[in-house]
Amino acid sequence: MRPALWEVDAQADFMLPGGKLYVPGAEKIAGNLNRLVESARQDRAFLVSSADAHSLSDPEFREWPPHCLKGTPGAELIPEARAARCKVIPNQKGFALPRDLAAFQQVLLEKNTLDVFDNPNTEALLAQMSTAAGTGSGSPLEFLLFGVVTEHCVRYATEGLLRRGHRVSIVTDAIQSLDEKKGKAVLDELQVRGARLITTKEALVMLGADSRASSR
Repeated sequence: MRPALWEVDAQADFMLPGGKLYVPGAEKIAGNLNRLVESARQDRAFLVSSADAHSLSDPEFREWPPHCLKGTPGAELIPEARAARCKVIPNQKGFALPRDLAAFQQVLLEKNTLDVFDNPNTEALLAQMSTAAGTGSGSPLEFLLFGVVTEHCVRYATEGLLRRGHRVSIVTDAIQSLDEKKGKAVLDELQVRGARLITTKEALVMLGADSRASSR
């Protein structure tokens, strides 16, 4: 069974210069994001994405300036982070997940905190993915994880998946830190907890892709 992709917050407000909460240098990883997401576009891997979907009343804005307001261009995934068939999973209780995830290339988990597991549907999605993979609900899955930003949402997503028994490989040339030293410390800690550190080229090999063709 091939691993799935887990993409963290590849949104315009974070990824692009001029974004409301731009992560310096994030636009430089867009090419590698595109190479990874191409595997979902070609139906070689299922893509789980997270995205901030804020309202102005969210408590997070006590610490951070307003960003990724739901319905604004800044909240949109950059084109390199998108597959054609995408299902949005809102951050609300009682949402019915689609019965057939195979009808989609990408699901987008909305969130209004740093932690994607605060979306009440994240656990159910993982359970359904386990069942669809034929390993039984709650069985371990493997994810190739990338996006922004290392010290915050990448860390929370990785910790959440590892804590639930899933396997995580962080694609180190497809993530971006706010502070290089702090980002490295976070990666070292996550590696101790069980995460693997790999490159985009290695990820593409795991997905059965031709890394040379994907870089064109």
